[in-house]
Amino acid sequence: MIQEISNRLLKQLENDVEQVCSQIKDPLKRLTMVLKLIREALKKLRLHVSDLKFKNKTEEIPIFKNIKPSFYQWQIYYTELYNIETNLPYGDADKQASFLEQELLFIERFFRQYAFLYQYYRLNADELDNLYFVRGAEMQSILLPEVPDLDPEFSTSCDYLFSKFRAFEALKEWVLERLLLLKKRSIDPQTLSGNLHPGEMNWTGDTIDLAEIGLGFYYTGKLNNGTAGLGEIFRWLEETFHVNIGIPAKRFAELRKRKRLSRTRYLNEMRDSLNLKMENEDEYVPTGKKKNNSAISDED
Repeated sequence: MIQEISNRLLKQLENDVEQVCSQIKDPLKRLTMVLKLIREALKKLRLHVSDLKFKNKTEEIPIFKNIKPSFYQWQIYYTELYNIETNLPYGDADKQASFLEQELLFIERFFRQYAFLYQYYRLNADELDNLYFVRGAEMQSILLPEVPDLDPEFSTSCDYLFSKFRAFEALKEWVLERLLLLKKRSIDPQTLSGNLHPGEMNWTGDTIDLAEIGLGFYYTGKLNNGTAGLGEIFRWLEETFHVNIGIPAKRFAELRKRKRLSRTRYLNEMRDSLNLKMENEDEYVPTGKKKNNSAISDED
C-alpha cells in the first residue's frame, strides 16, 4: 500500500518539478518553487507513514532505505544545482570547465569520505539495515554526516546519507554532461551558431515522448557518428524545443516500468502513423482520380 501511494506521490512531484523547471528560468524563483513542491510531497509522505501500523521494525526498512530518499534526493539535488548555476563563471568556457571540474572533485571526495556506506549503497547490501534504516536504532559513528533538522518520527541513521548519494550521483551526471558540452564547443565553435537550427519550434506533446526520441537517437548511434552522449542529446532536444525533459536515467527508468503501455509507445505511434499514410497513398484508385489525402510534396 505505502509503495503504491509513494509511487503516485513521487510521479506527481517529479512531473510538477519538471513543469516548473521548463517554465521558470530565474534560478532563485525556480529553486524556491521546487523546494516548496518537495516539502509538500515529503509532508504528505510523512502523514501516510505515521498512519501505518508496523508488525515489526523491519517493515520500516524499505521506507527509509528507498522510498524517502527517492523524494529527499531532489531537495539536495536542486539546492546543489542552484549553487553551481549561480556561481558558474559567465562567458568563459575555460573558466567554466575549471569550475565544473572542481565541483566534480568535490562530489568524488564526498563519495570517498563515506566510502564504506557508499559501497553498501551501491551493492544494495542489507546486513546492517536494522541499524541504518529503523527509527530509534542506536548508532554512533563518525562515518555519518550531520543530519539537518532531524525528525525522529521520520528519520533514521542513514536515510539522509542515502538521499545524498542519489542526489550527488545525479549531480555528477549533470556536471559530466556540461563538461563534455563545453569541450566540444571549444573544439568546434560552429556548434554555438544559431544558424545551425531551423525556425523556432516548441514541443507540445508529453516530454516522455521526446525522451523516447532522444533515447532512440542515442541507442541507434545516428548523431555525430555515434559519439553524441545521451545527456548531450537530451540537452540539445531541450534547447531546440524549449522544454525540460529531465534526467536521462530517470526517463529511461520510467519507460522500463511501463506495463500496460508499450515501452516505446510514441515511437510506435510515429511508425504506425507514417505507415498508414504510405499505405493510403499506395492504394489503387480505379477511376484514376487522385485521393483526397494527397502525397506529401517536396515542399512540405
